Amino acid sequence: MPLVLQAAIAWALGTALGLGGVGTAAGLSVGTALGLWLLWRAIALPAERHWRVEGAAALLLLFVVALSVGADLRQQDLRCEAEALAAREWQVRLARDAQPTGFATGRLHGCAVRVAVAVRSGEAAAGSLVRVRSAEASAGERGLLLRDAAVSVIEAPGPLARWRNRVAATIDRRFAADAGLAKALLIADTDGLSMELRERYADAGLVHILSISGLHVGIIGAALLLVVEAARLPATAGRIGAVLIVGVYVLAIGAPAAAVRSAALFMAMTATRLLQRPTSPWATFAIGAMLPLLQPRTVLDLGWQLSVSGYAGLIAAGRLARRAFAAPPGEHGGDAESWRRRWSRGWRATLMRELIAGALTTAVTAPLVAWHFGRLSLVAIISNLGAGPVVALLQPTLFLAMLAPGDAIGAFVADAARPLMRALDAVAAAAAALPGAAVNVAPTLATVVLSAAAATAVLVAAWARHWRPWATAACAAVALLAWLPDLPLQRAAGLEVHMIDVGQGDAIALRTPAGRWVLVDAGRSWSSGDAGRATVIPYLRRRGGELALFVVTHPHADHIGGAASVIEALRPRQIRDAAFVAGSASYAEMLRAAERRGSTWARVRPGERLLLDGVTFEFLAPDSAWTSALSDPNEASTILRVEYGARSLLLTGDAEQALEDWLLREMPQALDVDVLKVAHHGSSTSSVSDFLEAVSPRVALVSVGRDNSYGHPSADVMRRLLDHGASVLRTDQLGSIVLRTDGHSWEVEAAGQRWPVREASPPLP
Repeated sequence: MPLVLQAAIAWALGTALGLGGVGTAAGLSVGTALGLWLLWRAIALPAERHWRVEGAAALLLLFVVALSVGADLRQQDLRCEAEALAAREWQVRLARDAQPTGFATGRLHGCAVRVAVAVRSGEAAAGSLVRVRSAEASAGERGLLLRDAAVSVIEAPGPLARWRNRVAATIDRRFAADAGLAKALLIADTDGLSMELRERYADAGLVHILSISGLHVGIIGAALLLVVEAARLPATAGRIGAVLIVGVYVLAIGAPAAAVRSAALFMAMTATRLLQRPTSPWATFAIGAMLPLLQPRTVLDLGWQLSVSGYAGLIAAGRLARRAFAAPPGEHGGDAESWRRRWSRGWRATLMRELIAGALTTAVTAPLVAWHFGRLSLVAIISNLGAGPVVALLQPTLFLAMLAPGDAIGAFVADAARPLMRALDAVAAAAAALPGAAVNVAPTLATVVLSAAAATAVLVAAWARHWRPWATAACAAVALLAWLPDLPLQRAAGLEVHMIDVGQGDAIALRTPAGRWVLVDAGRSWSSGDAGRATVIPYLRRRGGELALFVVTHPHADHIGGAASVIEALRPRQIRDAAFVAGSASYAEMLRAAERRGSTWARVRPGERLLLDGVTFEFLAPDSAWTSALSDPNEASTILRVEYGARSLLLTGDAEQALEDWLLREMPQALDVDVLKVAHHGSSTSSVSDFLEAVSPRVALVSVGRDNSYGHPSADVMRRLLDHGASVLRTDQLGSIVLRTDGHSWEVEAAGQRWPVREASPPLP
């Protein structure tokens, strides 16, 4: 192993431990172990080999320095965060546009602390330096949250940020409905991706394609070199030009860590070709992996971690493939030699190398994917084999469409890219549709550490000449993983309300103090699947616990599209339904699934109360006399009031103004609650002022898909909610949202943040 690679590992490990806040314990443990090992080596080795011990001592010193650097940066961040929590005004460099009733993200000016801003007033473009005035600030796992904030611009975006914003607008104009995927592949903007697409690519093991990584930059660099050769340009000038173009591109998209690593690797490999000086693949790999020397916080970036580990897998896979095709000394003829000859040339050799590379990179990156995504794809090897050639053609085509002068030429190139985008999506859909394509996991820190040890042993075994000890170590780690007992079900401290992000639809899961679930709706369906199978079932299974009750608000597909899948997989004991007669295929399939699984079905009756583990569920509507004259299922939505201790929640389905008026006439005393699930995804047909006055919510939850074709939520409704003192939380901005209560107070968890719910919204300072 080259010394430069050993140095990169020592620095990255020390920095990660320091930034992770475990520098004192883990760092001292690792340092002590290395020190004892060095002492043993100094005693046991002959004098002429002591230089190895000196090199190891230098690595130990580098590790200790990195540990102290990481710990110092962590202390700086903690001090900056503490000072920010005591302030009432902040300066923030935005990473996402700020708009009223929306959430913007960025970093505090002058330090690296991340910030999420719930904007009440003001607008600013991404890249702007803004002044934020907020009534409250709270700290969470992902930095600060500033709520009910007023935003004003201090400094307009810089040239690179303006260029990126213009490119995003150009992509929107040229790609129209396909702009979300194009922006993800070109400028690392994944905000426009639908939940269905994300789930599909995750199940297929292709989720890494949806963000700028070393793969994308490497493809663009290779395409530029092909253009240089095809145009018969001078080799030196052409390759230097390709490096410069790649560097400008990486800077323009915001210099994500994975792209910087790949650009550094591309530059190093181009330089070795120009100088005609071959070098170890691990040495060039180390140059790209040494980014934490300049930006120590890079070691905590998932994109960098996946990029580095994936490329290490590719290097080891090349060595393993060469070893597989090479005949052992003394072997001549026979079946083994015949097999090697057949598979060492032509399409067979290409296929075998791709399979080995896919298997090894999947194994090496599996612990990271499991920890961050809670999911492992079992078809990733096959899907990447099919997606690789498509991406190799698609990425440079998208790059050309982005740079093409004039909308006419740009639209022409974009049209040429669309079939490739369809082909990529078809590969993902076909792989995700395979039975058992992915498994959902909830790894603990111990299982991830063991998995990482196994992956490292596999990597070394693939490269090392004496591979058997490392393969044995990998098998031992896997056996220990299988032996580890499952963790017992964690009981909730009180009532939990999970508004699951299912895109344009509803799925609300309530967890009782005993760990049992009540699910209200199950999201929508589409041609190749549904939100129940893709999102709701994995979400509940990861957290454990029985589905005791399934409530269906009304038979529209965006609420019951995933109902049949939920019933088949989770087998709820009871089902409650408004029983509004409608010609809905999803509704009919739900009833058939309930019959197959033996779930007890019953119609919702106003006034019915169910008590489950100390939580009261009271059905307020619909009334059969009311629904008999209706033609719109929305007006027959199930209305459910939930109480735990002194705290309460109102779930309203897709109720519209007529049903709200009925509730105001029939049971106004039951409407006063703390938390309101806003009806009909925030449509202007609901949430009228009189109804909001009666409910007086402190928190308003809006389940809505990003950039949906319905225009939900209505800006007027969002303003009315804010005017009535509610904190508005939306799934299109925050993803899944969790509220917890002990019966006395509420706590919100969203986008990696946690904060208590206040009694009333104070005015802005």
